Amino acid sequence: MIQEFQNVFVNLSSAQWTVLVAFLVIFSIRFVYLFMFTARVAFKKKKARNGNGIEPIALILTVRNAEENIQKNLPSILQIEDLDFEVVAIDDFSQDNTLSVLGLLKQRFPRLKISTLSQETRFSVKMAQNIAFKLAAHNWVLCVPIALSEVNEAWLHCFADCTGISQTNVVLGYSTVSPQNGFFNLLYRIEIFFQQIQSVGYILNGIPFVCNEENVAFKKEKYYELGGYAKNLKEPYANLELIINTFIKRKNTLINFNADSVIRKNTKIDGSVYLDLLKKSARIENYLSFGKKQALLFDELTKLLFLPLLLACLVFCFALWPLISILVGIFILAQVLIIKIVLNRLNERKIFIPSLVYGLIMPYYKLFFRWHFSKTSRKHQWRKMF
Repeated sequence: MIQEFQNVFVNLSSAQWTVLVAFLVIFSIRFVYLFMFTARVAFKKKKARNGNGIEPIALILTVRNAEENIQKNLPSILQIEDLDFEVVAIDDFSQDNTLSVLGLLKQRFPRLKISTLSQETRFSVKMAQNIAFKLAAHNWVLCVPIALSEVNEAWLHCFADCTGISQTNVVLGYSTVSPQNGFFNLLYRIEIFFQQIQSVGYILNGIPFVCNEENVAFKKEKYYELGGYAKNLKEPYANLELIINTFIKRKNTLINFNADSVIRKNTKIDGSVYLDLLKKSARIENYLSFGKKQALLFDELTKLLFLPLLLACLVFCFALWPLISILVGIFILAQVLIIKIVLNRLNERKIFIPSLVYGLIMPYYKLFFRWHFSKTSRKHQWRKMF
């Protein structure tokens, strides 16, 4: 058998060697990435507190026409005991009874603070968040969606325990949506899973960025040190991610990825919501530093090249298919085990098999989508100039 493979290698043409070497290089890069990035998320141990105490937290909510969600979800948060925290809710010009419901809750729970935007305005979420930061008495802030459907009893304690760790500026938790019937709900859950796993993997390797503002705690002082949104006020898709990504560093960030700290939203997901998630990801990357952009570009490029080079290798170097199959089999097995560990750690169900298919196919769709989105965005900006 060994002699047969030796003869095959000796008889390979220059073109065949080129295809084989190209595949082996891309395979090696993806294999290293799998263990250096994704696997580090799966096997990262929870960091113990250093005994410096727990700092109070301000939960930031911006709400609009959300009276049902407020009545259903906010009391359970306000009733959390044994923690020093406040809830700052900003009503974003609601047309229903949101403000009245908040007022009634404030009479029962003194830790609730409320304010409002009194008129319709563009970029209202950013303006509401700015009001919330001014109203918050505590330095640590945690952005929370009001459409919560699942929160573990230990959720807020998980974040509070991290505030006492010295030199910490950011505590990153996992946020997703609840499983519901529908194709786009499944796509959204898989996409946001991969986005956050990628983000954590990059943070652990010293290339930090966040892709989601929800369930992320950080020090409010950092927001003011940067002058708030400033030049980023008119960005239509991303909000606090833009602020956090300007000061986040590996040594000052704690990863709080476990089942206890996960939040899930009860939100209907259709095609437009899913596409907005892809647009948001593209816009956030556009604001990253040059080095981080290049790292992400290299990552995506190697993903795109992996499957075509594998197929080319099987076609032009068919005699080597047993060796190629072994290599690919080892890669797939490792990926399956790592993804399964992460999903179990987050108690994320019913996306395991679809996520494997999604991860293989979606890089090609995203290539087209981002090209189209960039093209249409440039046309829109050009028209606004005239």
